[in-house]
Amino acid sequence: MANIEYKQRLQIIKSNIALCIVLMAKVKISGKRLIDKKVKSFDGKDVGKVKSITPEFVELKDGDKRYFVPKLHFKEHDKDLYVLLMGDEIKDKYQRKDPPLSSEIQEAERTGEGYTSYHEIIPFMAKEPDLELKGEKSGEILKIPWEDVIHKHVRTLDNVDIGDVDKVGNEFIVVREGVANVHLYYIPKQYITNYDGSSIWIDVASGLVSAKFERENEPTQEEIDMLLDEVPD
Repeated sequence: MANIEYKQRLQIIKSNIALCIVLMAKVKISGKRLIDKKVKSFDGKDVGKVKSITPEFVELKDGDKRYFVPKLHFKEHDKDLYVLLMGDEIKDKYQRKDPPLSSEIQEAERTGEGYTSYHEIIPFMAKEPDLELKGEKSGEILKIPWEDVIHKHVRTLDNVDIGDVDKVGNEFIVVREGVANVHLYYIPKQYITNYDGSSIWIDVASGLVSAKFERENEPTQEEIDMLLDEVPD
């Protein structure tokens, strides 16, 4: 008897939750009206304020914590803004230091597991054993600990900081510049001339970086070959 009553109560709770979701109006996540607006999780926990909005996600800031939550999870009810996820789930899935790539957002939405693969070495760019890089000044082979260069600065021939290393792989490093307006540069490792522990230096002037390396998606093999042909001697 007790078991039946428990199941009935559980069904009522589930029905109420479903009704709340239906009643919540889908919010148009855009415009200045939502900046600095407080946001709650589905279980009523405060998860910070809206700091920025992009076409794909909303950045929330709670103290020194940042959450980059896909827009599909947001609903508005009685002028309150909600993320239709439990507070702990938001932290587990979407807390990170830097904005996600479009591919990471798509994968997070497809799997429902959040940014689980963030900053992993991407497969097509796994470490190439035969690749040797020589220092510009010393001429000696550079021994770069690729697993340690994530978030390190990247500087050009004319000493301009063009962003931080976002991913590392076989032939390229992927450099991210900007937060709301993100630029991604796929730079062949052969352009690297030095690494001093805090910055990677490349043999390209800052004015040429965008034209040569900026892409929205991974370069094709033809583009890779063309870039490698242009590597300075």
